[in-house]
Amino acid sequence: MKLRNVPIQRKLTIIIMLTTSMVLAVTSIAFITYEVFSFRSTLVQEMKTVGAVIAANSTAAVAFNDEGAATEILSALRAEENVLSAALYDANGSLLARYSPDASKTDFPPLPDFTGYRFEQGALLLVQPVERAETRVGTLFIQSDLRDIYNRLGLYGLIVALVMAGSFLMAFVISRWVQRSISHPILELAQTARTVSEKKDYSVRAQKFGEDELGELTNAFNDMLRQLGNRDVELFASRERLKLALSASQTGTWEWNLEANQMVWDEFTKKLFGIDRGTFSGGSGQLIEKFHPQDRPTIMKAVEATLLQGKELKVEGRVIWPDGSEHHLALRGKAVSDGPEAAKFNRVTGVCLDITDRRRAEERIRRMNAELEERVLRRTSELTASHQEMEAFTYSVSHDLRAPLRHITAFAEILEEEFSENFGEEARDYLQRILRGTESMSQLVDDLLNLARIGRQGLSLQKVDINIILHEIVADFQPEMKERNIHWEIEYIPEVSADPGLIRQVLANLISNAIKYTRPRKEATIHIGSDIPDGEIIIFIRDNGVGFDMKFVDKLFGAFQRLHRSEDFEGTGVGLALTERIVRKHGGRVWAQSELGKGATFYFSLPIVGKRLKEPEFETAGKMA
Repeated sequence: MKLRNVPIQRKLTIIIMLTTSMVLAVTSIAFITYEVFSFRSTLVQEMKTVGAVIAANSTAAVAFNDEGAATEILSALRAEENVLSAALYDANGSLLARYSPDASKTDFPPLPDFTGYRFEQGALLLVQPVERAETRVGTLFIQSDLRDIYNRLGLYGLIVALVMAGSFLMAFVISRWVQRSISHPILELAQTARTVSEKKDYSVRAQKFGEDELGELTNAFNDMLRQLGNRDVELFASRERLKLALSASQTGTWEWNLEANQMVWDEFTKKLFGIDRGTFSGGSGQLIEKFHPQDRPTIMKAVEATLLQGKELKVEGRVIWPDGSEHHLALRGKAVSDGPEAAKFNRVTGVCLDITDRRRAEERIRRMNAELEERVLRRTSELTASHQEMEAFTYSVSHDLRAPLRHITAFAEILEEEFSENFGEEARDYLQRILRGTESMSQLVDDLLNLARIGRQGLSLQKVDINIILHEIVADFQPEMKERNIHWEIEYIPEVSADPGLIRQVLANLISNAIKYTRPRKEATIHIGSDIPDGEIIIFIRDNGVGFDMKFVDKLFGAFQRLHRSEDFEGTGVGLALTERIVRKHGGRVWAQSELGKGATFYFSLPIVGKRLKEPEFETAGKMA
């Protein structure tokens, strides 16, 4: 059994016991190892001392090859129980004397090839030089067993075994006490979790046993149960609201188990499909069969896209009820899998809506739109004909007014030239008024004719260099500016697509207004420039004239509308209306911004063509007087 599957009580006991065992084992091994090395060091030191004494006593015997004396000296090693054998060698390496507690031992080794000590085959070997007057005259060899070390190791092993047994017993008793204090709160949490899982009762609470981390865990667990309980209540209420909302919106729910190929419909979905209770088998084929034969390919294609590509199911179709009535339904659904790592979808869940009323309303709206479009086309045709008749009438009336005006003007001029000397001051004033009136009336008739002509005239669009036209217009107005101090600022303007004659008239009207309404200024400034926002060019004419109040801006481009008194500024009020009509005919727009007493800026837009032209060679800014 794996440790992770062991109950927590036994798991805590095992962990404590294993920890205790490992600590004791490491401690015992370290202790025994230290003792062994310490005893070996002591043994080596003792043997070195014994060897030094024997070597010093046997100097004369070895120097004179006195075997008897050497043997007697070696016999002093009987007092050392650990010595297994000893031997003295002369300067030539020949065995001179030997000693062994076992008298039968005769296999003494030849002269060793090292000096000092080494451990070999469970024994300590000591080789000590025998010297006389700092001259080596022989060699002492002593072999000692390690019986004391082994005896001590056995004793230590027994002690360690007793200590570990006692420690195991104490550790087991302590672990039982510790694991109860640790595992009991955990077992209480586990039991509470099982109760909640089995009974779905979120009012159960786990008992708290302390203020430590387990106590904090118990508090967090109980708080989680409280939140789950609140959410369970909210979820129940939400389900009831959803059920009520689905019922009120005539929406049914369904789920399709792809693995079992079984569908689960709620009662309202069955009602929407016209299926009686107990007659739905749950097969997906029955769903397709319920739709109108003409709609089935669309339904099947949408379902396949949802199953194979995971696309959201959005499809509508007609359903034929058993009574023969036709109903429009909308299916909305989504393919889902039971886990984030699932390789394929295993179910589709969604809703079913009755859209019959909506489809019928859409059909009514479609018919009404068709009728409205027909009416609009008929009305537009009527308005176009009326507009054309009005323009023809205006042109005819304006043209017919020219002859009487010419007669009036001609007779008034004859009176002025031939009979003015016979007129009194008042009569001459009346005559001047007649001349000014006929002149004003003639200008008005010309403006009316221009308006009518613009309505009938077609556009001759071509690339137009605005810069040349601007300077020609400024030159044409030069006689009117002889006594004026006007500073002109004319920027380079890109090429546009327009009717040259009409666009010249627009610029002439706007520049004429700028010259006229800056008349009260001692130093007038007229700035002409352009901007290119998105696919169009906006041309502006800005002046520092008298301006106008922006609350009257809606009247600005109306025919015969004037914002200033005729006594102050002459005009018929048709120029800006003509300008607006020409710009609109080009597909552009015209507008203005102003502040009373601080000048005005008029803007109009036109389509832009090509890239910038080469800068003109004539002067585009400067002072003209």
